[in-house]
Amino acid sequence: MDMSILVLDFDGVITSLNIDWFKVLEEASMKIGFKVKSLLDFWEKYFGTREFYLVNEIVEKYEMEAALKAKPFNDVKIVLENFRGKIYLASMQSEKVLKLFLEKHDLEKYFKEVLGRERFSSKVEQLKYILKREEGETIVFVDDSKRNILKCQGLGVKCILIDRKKGDNLINLINSVIGI
Repeated sequence: MDMSILVLDFDGVITSLNIDWFKVLEEASMKIGFKVKSLLDFWEKYFGTREFYLVNEIVEKYEMEAALKAKPFNDVKIVLENFRGKIYLASMQSEKVLKLFLEKHDLEKYFKEVLGRERFSSKVEQLKYILKREEGETIVFVDDSKRNILKCQGLGVKCILIDRKKGDNLINLINSVIGI
């Protein structure tokens, strides 16, 4: 029987991290001595390098502060409790921050695995990893980044773009694709 796999992004899907990304980029650029314009591009290009770990440390500090104050969106726990397949968390945030947030809000038990930037250079790499582990299953990926949705569409994954600012509801979006 085909079982659906749900892959959720973190910031913008599960919660909203209140981070001044301009300040983070400025501090990261100062630390490594060249301008970082996009963290997503930076993680991909410098994955596993000295620069990666220096910037990771800075970004993680800001993520940790924000995660301690953040709360899950109201529809998240309902989806996690009612979804009948496996659920993965795929984020370009730090795994340490992701796990801390999930434990704090008693959500870790719902996830088969938490994937962060320390182990994966991009969202595409995270989804390829899940596809390998869950061969033959229907995989539904929810992200708030049009960039990530566009990059992942060619992987054979059902992609859902969520826009919390426009009032999108996770339950309705998932129900429209596979049902909970």
